[in-house]
Amino acid sequence: MVPIDTAAESIATADFNHDGNADVAVASYDAEATVSVFLGTGDGSFQRITRYPVGSGPYGVAAGDVNEDGNQDIVVGNYNDDTISVLLGKGDGTFAPQTVVPATDVIVGVALGDVNNDGHLDIISASEGAAVFLGNGDGTFGPPMMATSLYVLSVVLGDFDRDGNLDIGVGYIFGSGGEGYVQILKGNGDGSFVAGSKYSLAVSDPYTLAAGDVNHDGKLDVVATTFFLGIYVLIGDGDGTFAAPALYGTRGSTYGVVIADFNRDGDLDLAVGDYSDPSFVSVLTGKGDGTFRAAINYNDEGNGAVGVVAPDLNNDGSPDLVVANSNKSYQMSVFLNTGGTLLRSKSSPNPSKVGQKVTFSAQVKASVPNTGSPTGTVTFQDGAKSAKVNLVNGSATFSTSTLTPGTHTITVSYSGDKNFNPNNAKPLVQVVNP
Repeated sequence: MVPIDTAAESIATADFNHDGNADVAVASYDAEATVSVFLGTGDGSFQRITRYPVGSGPYGVAAGDVNEDGNQDIVVGNYNDDTISVLLGKGDGTFAPQTVVPATDVIVGVALGDVNNDGHLDIISASEGAAVFLGNGDGTFGPPMMATSLYVLSVVLGDFDRDGNLDIGVGYIFGSGGEGYVQILKGNGDGSFVAGSKYSLAVSDPYTLAAGDVNHDGKLDVVATTFFLGIYVLIGDGDGTFAAPALYGTRGSTYGVVIADFNRDGDLDLAVGDYSDPSFVSVLTGKGDGTFRAAINYNDEGNGAVGVVAPDLNNDGSPDLVVANSNKSYQMSVFLNTGGTLLRSKSSPNPSKVGQKVTFSAQVKASVPNTGSPTGTVTFQDGAKSAKVNLVNGSATFSTSTLTPGTHTITVSYSGDKNFNPNNAKPLVQVVNP
């Protein structure tokens, strides 16, 4: 658990200081009205937290390079004062004071994407409607343009109809019965949108939306969390329409969701935060056909898991989970992927001579201590030639004296096993002199 000391509402991840390690930003909906930045160390921990004042009631947060200087910036949607705060990153993990973008309604979520194809990131907000703020490429934005006037709880961006233009997926409440719906607003490529069909989620609020191709058909699908019923999966047809939503039950009230391949089997999985007290995180592994296995639940040790992201915190090639908790815990939970592996390789001698024996070796170990010893195979690949070697106590070696003169780029890959994920090492460069 990582202390936040404020009530979190949403979370975003990016590399804010160019060190190659994932960082996170957490928006806190409380009297302090701040966004907290945690800089990752690359081993699953964070080295410091810095808080930046934003507008009243920060609710949604997103990260992206809005002024095109190569540094990641932070955008925060503020619920109480109907504004958006833009914090420009300096590239060292610190940020300039906020600039304020006026909105017209309360804001409960934000997303970044280029919806008018001008090369600049735009802001899309979930509010009393979905509002579009066109970016100028310098960190400033135009006035809001409404894409829909319905009460929107969540937004997600993607090219759902495959026409080359970004569309907006919206989750909203409609009607006197409080029915929840998902709808795609099809982008025209100029910042305007056309409303598509609505898909009912029954009497339940679509709190968070995520998009990904969960059935390998090249078409974007949508996942929606609901507070009462569970998780809905909408399989996309590739034209902006979807099959009927399929419901997956969970133990509690689902809120945040992220899509990633947690078990590295090539199929996308779901991780969902639960809002109850105490809360937990549910992982549903994908079968690759658009369906999912029963949830595996992990104790969050906090309460009110409102935001979930899946960066690789310890640089082992496997996505981890960071959960922002609201309510009284005031903490951020970190779940390191226990299937993660560290793969290191080397060759000796290097450089070598023609006819000289060269030994390639690889070491595979679990990235999280006390989670077991990886088994399986390591493959050494040199162009069309390859050698597959069984791991023995986490080690694999291969020797050859047939390398031709020149520079050889050797790729080294670990197969994975039932407990540990596959991984690839940084390519080896072997020089062979005449």
